[in-house]
Amino acid sequence: MDFEGVATAQAFGREIRHARVACWAWQDRAEALERELATARAEAAAHDAGRRAQLRALRTALDAVAPLDPVMRRTGRLYDCGDAERVWEAVYGEAYDDVARREGIAPCRRPMTPGERAEAAEAEVLAEPVRGSRCLWWRRWHWRGQEYRTRAGAERARERAARDARAALS
Repeated sequence: MDFEGVATAQAFGREIRHARVACWAWQDRAEALERELATARAEAAAHDAGRRAQLRALRTALDAVAPLDPVMRRTGRLYDCGDAERVWEAVYGEAYDDVARREGIAPCRRPMTPGERAEAAEAEVLAEPVRGSRCLWWRRWHWRGQEYRTRAGAERARERAARDARAALS
């Protein structure tokens, strides 16, 4: 009987069990962190909704008190929710972007005119990559989960979708 081999097999088995336990512990930790992140995102969304409600109330009050004040004038741009941007709200984006550039984070989502929003929707669709795959001696091209025989076909489909996105917002 090979006692050394048996001992080695037992040691390997013990190490595999320990590794599995460690893996499950890390998995549990990752799931807990995902739950915590989801809660934090929900809280941030709730705070955002509360601040937006406060701003709507302030806008309404300012409109009633000083409707002709130049600070209350509309800029012609609309937020994602459809509210019009006022002159006094435009300074927020500049201040946020200054800090964002300094800290290396994404700039704020600015309100846009309907034309700018349509152009942005088109650009967003055109920015989606067309991916290629090779199988033996032929290539296939993929865009948004659809398979195309040629890259030009995939790009034409992407351009059609971009035109449709622009037309939907125009």
